[in-house]
Amino acid sequence: MTPKKRILLMLSAGVLLLIAAMSAMLSSSDDITNRFQPGRFDIVLEEPHWTPDHDSVVPNEELPKDPQVRNKGEVDAFVFVEVTVPYYDELITESLDGTGAAKLSLPVVKFVCSGKEPAFDSTATPAQTVSDGWLELSGSPSKDEENKTFTYTYAYVGADPDSMEAVPPEAVTGQLFDSIKFCNARESISDTEPFIENRSVNVMVSARGIQTEYLKSDSETETDPEKVWQVLNGLGDGT
Repeated sequence: MTPKKRILLMLSAGVLLLIAAMSAMLSSSDDITNRFQPGRFDIVLEEPHWTPDHDSVVPNEELPKDPQVRNKGEVDAFVFVEVTVPYYDELITESLDGTGAAKLSLPVVKFVCSGKEPAFDSTATPAQTVSDGWLELSGSPSKDEENKTFTYTYAYVGADPDSMEAVPPEAVTGQLFDSIKFCNARESISDTEPFIENRSVNVMVSARGIQTEYLKSDSETETDPEKVWQVLNGLGDGT
């Protein structure tokens, strides 16, 4: 083989190697990006007939107060309402001679519902009356001795007390109660326990909600009021 031919063969081999290298480096890729926007979750606490001009009240006075919850979001909601009211300690005498006297903590206000007989302070019980469709949870009311308040917790269950009632978007729950009545509170006279009429009375209502789906797992939800409340408070996983 002449030198000229050897040079040509070497150039030819070099071209083949370059093509092979280019073939090995060819590649391809493709991407798909899916945009997901979570449904907006928003609940609003309403009191249609409440007016904020009640600067002073007297015992046994009844004021309109009708809390309800509206779903302003885009997904169904399970709804709870908490009501915190002050309590007073009334001296209860169990016998005519004054023995067996004890103090009983009673709420300053009682809830009033149309068509239902309320349990006023004369019944000597912290129990409250609420409208049909609401269920008081176990452990309610909780007592805060430092601030002297009771907190009542209710789940919106509709017609079935064993299952939460879903509130669709733009729907509203039934009213928890229609009004509140101030009790004829009586406390023992002492330097540390002034009469209830010398104190400010604050009644706080708060609403809480949670989505209705996938509360138990990625394929199951939970409807039991007590368990849903635990999930909402981070105390359980719905199982």
